[in-house]
Amino acid sequence: MKKLMLSLAVMSCLAYTAAIAQEASTPNLETVDQETTKIDPESLPEKVKEAIQNDETTKDIQIAEAHQKMKDNQVYYVVKFEKDATGNELKKKFNAMGEEVEDDNGEEKPEIELVP
Repeated sequence: MKKLMLSLAVMSCLAYTAAIAQEASTPNLETVDQETTKIDPESLPEKVKEAIQNDETTKDIQIAEAHQKMKDNQVYYVVKFEKDATGNELKKKFNAMGEEVEDDNGEEKPEIELVP
């Protein structure tokens, strides 16, 4: 009887360990699909810099930080601007050609996105 109980306990531990190993080896699809790298604002593509300079809402605002984002084998640039007098932060997303792109959820991107 003791051998039977010990065998059941060992088999349960092995099954539990196998389940944990299976879960740990499954990649997080969101991490694989999307990679973000912080970059120097000066290293933004010229087309993105031109788009920022030609936009009335962003031409006079200093860039706080910029990120290069890979998604679906496409390169995007997320640019965060300095906070304004009310404490709101402006953030815009551009493709490599300097065109402002929609949010990831497919909805129309507002002219200005305010991030508190």
